[in-house]
Amino acid sequence: MASPAASPGPVAGETDDSLLGRYVNRYLLPRVALTVIGLASLIGVYLTLRMQGVPLWLVLPRWSGLVGLGILAGGTMWWSRFVVPRDTQPAAMARLAVAQARHYRPLAAGALVAALMGGGAWAAWMGPVAATRGWLGLWLLVIALHGTLVAATLALLSRPDREALEARRQALAVLVAAIALLITMAVLDAALTFGAYWPAWTLRVLHLGAFGLWLGGAVWNIFVAVPAARDELAFATVAASATQLERFRKRVRIFLPLLLVSGFAQAAAYAGWNPLAWTGSGVGQLALVKLGLVAVLFVIFITCPLWRACSPIKGMCDLEELAGPAAGTAPGGQPAPGRDHPGRLTRATVEGAVAAAPVRRLDRRGTGCAGFVHVEEALAAMAPGEVLELLSSDPISWWELPAWLEVHGHRLLFRERRRMWPWRYFRFLIQRGA
Repeated sequence: MASPAASPGPVAGETDDSLLGRYVNRYLLPRVALTVIGLASLIGVYLTLRMQGVPLWLVLPRWSGLVGLGILAGGTMWWSRFVVPRDTQPAAMARLAVAQARHYRPLAAGALVAALMGGGAWAAWMGPVAATRGWLGLWLLVIALHGTLVAATLALLSRPDREALEARRQALAVLVAAIALLITMAVLDAALTFGAYWPAWTLRVLHLGAFGLWLGGAVWNIFVAVPAARDELAFATVAASATQLERFRKRVRIFLPLLLVSGFAQAAAYAGWNPLAWTGSGVGQLALVKLGLVAVLFVIFITCPLWRACSPIKGMCDLEELAGPAAGTAPGGQPAPGRDHPGRLTRATVEGAVAAAPVRRLDRRGTGCAGFVHVEEALAAMAPGEVLELLSSDPISWWELPAWLEVHGHRLLFRERRRMWPWRYFRFLIQRGA
């Protein structure tokens, strides 16, 4: 076994920032789901524009505009509705909200540009068509709502990160503007395709609404919530992140069925109500592909450990358990070891950690799970101050283990990455608490 002194490992608070470390882990499935919904929506945009007789060069601008609008709608849904100050300690919640705002700001700016450019190209082409077919009023409303969205988004982005919690009202204004724009664009889409047929309007509104809110929420979860929790890695912030994720999961249980049912109904309007006959036409084949992709989302939602787990910390099964000792304190109210201020892991190594001699080894390599229950059993059989060596091939244990140890009053002395993927594993030295 290699000596830690010969191969100094990363210090507490670090994460694995390699490409494989970020993508080849249990966050891979949410990214796959995001890719799947992107492909399905691209097919849907193509089918809709084809039915409207719109030039196909508008497919990508129209699709990018809807994606940008979805990122704004779903992201501000999370910011305004899921970020709740009472979820955890005020100081920890404020730090988490600031980190989330910092990560979301560039995404929102890019999404606004995409929504304006893509939506603008589509609206410019559709203006004369809408006027000819008697839907000029709807088209003008789309233009006006684009302006409202710009004003609301700029007002949100003008708030400094430190006012992230206070900016929840501005986020709600962006959410309302984005949803109103999605609804109006959906109605105009359906009107130009099916005329004054309200069932088609309803289906299109439900489909675009579910798509936008799910997509934006998924983008926030992957590119905002997870990185922000890593930036402010402490038990209180992990608990708040888990609670936010649970709120999103409840909405996804509504969004996914809506996407599937409304998608099937719209496909039937394009290709007929007999799915067996869809294979005989290009439109029908594309409709089948799109429905298949949406079905894949169901499978991912059911199997993905990130969405199915009630907590991002393995070994805990109830969110109530996350309300244990306060972040930054060990059981009994004493300051947690290895901290420079409450609730946040330090980057300072523990003096003498490299030379710590483990008295017991727990080898969890090849299991895909660090097995925190087994870690707890091993530590319980040891005397206070003794050191446990844990070997794990679970990538997520690299940043989850410190938070888990914190709430149980133990101390992470040292950690290092060994070997290359796919044979990579992690070595931890854990000192049993009192």
